[in-house]
Amino acid sequence: MARPKTPLISRRRALEAALEIVDAEGLDALSIRRLGDALNVNGASLYHHFKNKDDILQGVTQLALAGVTSPHTESDNWRVWLPLNAYRTRQALVAHPELIPVMLRRASLGIGAHEVEASYERLEQEGVALDVIAPLMELLELLATVSALQETGEPDRESGAVDGDSATERARQARILSSQDVFEAILGAATSAVETAAEVKRLRQNAAGAKAVRGTRQTPPAAGNRKRKAKA
Repeated sequence: MARPKTPLISRRRALEAALEIVDAEGLDALSIRRLGDALNVNGASLYHHFKNKDDILQGVTQLALAGVTSPHTESDNWRVWLPLNAYRTRQALVAHPELIPVMLRRASLGIGAHEVEASYERLEQEGVALDVIAPLMELLELLATVSALQETGEPDRESGAVDGDSATERARQARILSSQDVFEAILGAATSAVETAAEVKRLRQNAAGAKAVRGTRQTPPAAGNRKRKAKA
């Protein structure tokens, strides 16, 4: 059947339905045909909005991460909004764990590229050292993704996969910090750790550069002087 001249359903509604499929049935279940069936439309009509499955996944992930944005007011400080975005990223992935593998390909799929660029620009405007911005952004995204994976991947005690008498299970039962508590603790220290590591590396590079300069300034003794010293 030919593609309809006008879309039969909005892109937003299609993405919402696609997210429902991914949450309930997993990534492998999602396809143009499956999405068309869920929306009660011919799959061909969805090509008005999407080129292929990766295009749908990009849109679905951006929908799930809609709360992760660059600040909209000048008063927001990066030390507040950047960790908050990492927290929101983690929340979104815990709510939609099937999207974690997609999130690991976020950069190559171009997911959230506009918001990421806006955040990079805002960090630079707020005076964050340019050589620290990329490591900061990458580290906080990695922490959010790994923490979400750790929480959603915990073994199911009711399945029998966990031995209730093991030391591992006793420690898990006795834990005082949840996965989210651990994430928030690390999040608070991550920014300072990156800044400190960057400063240490700058000092080392400067020291190495100064040493190299001193080495080039040292003039070797003339050949005649070396010969006279050798005879003596």
